[in-house]
Amino acid sequence: MLPLVMQGSQRSLLVWDAASTHLAKDMKTFLHERKIDQIMIPAGMMAYLQTLDIAINKPFKDNLCMEINDYIKNRMERNQCGNFVKPKLQEVVTWVKKSWEKITDSCIANALRAGYLDKKYSFKDSAIAKHERFGPLILKEMES
Repeated sequence: MLPLVMQGSQRSLLVWDAASTHLAKDMKTFLHERKIDQIMIPAGMMAYLQTLDIAINKPFKDNLCMEINDYIKNRMERNQCGNFVKPKLQEVVTWVKKSWEKITDSCIANALRAGYLDKKYSFKDSAIAKHERFGPLILKEMES
């Protein structure tokens, strides 16, 4: 579950998709008690607004999947009963380390630029600015 994330009297903001669990009354109450406001990302907008998921998390998970598949194919062991033995913790840590090391600085910079999360880039470079319908509307609003 989510920790108490406010500092002093400040509120926090949580931006996430409109999954049914996020919309549930219990979740809304839970967030309200912790002074967390939520914004739902509309369907079809994830690629434009959650660029870190696409530009960093997806390649990381793809790399991790390759590490796991390599382990299963080449190094997975069986016990005396013939069942597969789970990997040692250090093996899993190594997979995560190697997978993260494949995420380059330019990959992170591109994610920040596409999500307009780094103010050194123009909003016009962001993924949402390039959206066919919403991009022009947002750009017009920003200029007024």
